[in-house]
Amino acid sequence: MTDNTEKSKPTIFYAKHSDPKKHSRVNKESSTGWKDKRKNDVFQSKPKRDRNDRIETFQARSDRPRFAKQNIVVELNRSPSEIEHDSPWQKKVRANDQTPTFGYDGYRQRKEETLVYSENSCKAVFKHRRTAIVKLFIIQEMTYQFKELINWLVQERLGYDIVSNEQLNKITQTPHHGGVCLIVKKRIPLTLLNYLEQKSDADKDCILAIDDVNNPHNLGGLIRSAAFYRVNAVMLRQTNLLNSGAAMRVAEGGIEAVESIKSDDFIASLDMLKQHGYQVVALLPCQTKSVASSELHKIRFNKKVALVIFQQINMKLISCADVVVHLKGNDNMPALNISVATGILLSNL
Repeated sequence: MTDNTEKSKPTIFYAKHSDPKKHSRVNKESSTGWKDKRKNDVFQSKPKRDRNDRIETFQARSDRPRFAKQNIVVELNRSPSEIEHDSPWQKKVRANDQTPTFGYDGYRQRKEETLVYSENSCKAVFKHRRTAIVKLFIIQEMTYQFKELINWLVQERLGYDIVSNEQLNKITQTPHHGGVCLIVKKRIPLTLLNYLEQKSDADKDCILAIDDVNNPHNLGGLIRSAAFYRVNAVMLRQTNLLNSGAAMRVAEGGIEAVESIKSDDFIASLDMLKQHGYQVVALLPCQTKSVASSELHKIRFNKKVALVIFQQINMKLISCADVVVHLKGNDNMPALNISVATGILLSNL
C-alpha cells in the first residue's frame, strides 16, 4: 500500500540556484566592454565644426539678399541702367582671347559654319532657325537685349561667352559687330527644280535673280529690299556670298526670310521659269541706247515675276527677258545704286 502511494505521487524537479555574484560579474564585464568599445569608436568622436569654418563660393551683397542664392541669369531681367558697375556679370567677362570654331578647327568648320553679327541679324537667326546656332559671343551691355536667347542656350546646354569689345573685334574681324556674334550652321541652298515643286500651287510668286553682284554691302541691301517687299527667293550663282558676315549685317536679318536658290546656268534657269509661267523682267543699272527698254510706269507685271538684277549689263540674259526696264535719271545723277533701284522696282509690283 505504501509503495503504490509513493508511486502515484508526482515527480518534482528543483532548479539549482545560480550564483548571483557570477552573473553580476559577467554583466559588469559585458557592460564595461561595450562602453569601452564605444569610447574607442572613431566614428562616435567627431570634432565639432566652428560656425565660421565654411567654404563660400559666392558672397552675396548685403543690398540684394534676395538674389544671393538665385542663378546669375536673374541679371538679364534687369535693365542696363539698373546693373551696377560691380555686377557679377563683370566677373564673367573672359580675360583671355576667345576664338570661335569657325576657321580654327579645320576644314569642316570653315565649310559648314559662319559668323552672324549685329543685333537684328542675330535676332532673325534666333527667330527663324535657332537650331542652327552653335555658340554666342556677346558683350556685357547687350545681355539684356538677348536675355531670351541666353536663357534658351542655357536650356539647350549650348555655349555662350561674355567677352570684351576688343575680343569681339578680333572674333568678327570688324568693329561693326554691334556687340553680339553668333556661330551658326550655313543654310543649304535649294535647286530651282526643288523650289518650283514647292511653289507649284502658288498663284503669286516673286524671285530675285541676282547676276554678278559680289559687293557684300550691295548684296545685303538687295536682300533687305527683297525681304521688305516679301520676295520669296533669291537666285545666285555663288550662294556662299549670302553667308558673308557683312552681307548679313547690311541685310538686317532679311536673309533669314527668303529662300536661296543656286543656279550654275542662269539662261537655262530663266527658260525654266518661263515654262512655269513666270514673267522675266530685267532691270538695267542705267539707261543705254544699245538696249531697248521701257520706263517703269509703263510696265504691267504678271502675278509670277522673276526680276533679273545686273551689276553690269549681260546681253545674253537681256535676250531671255520678256520686259526690260530702266529708271530714268538726269544729268546730275543718271543712275542709282543697284540696291536702291531694285527697291523702287519692287515697290511697283
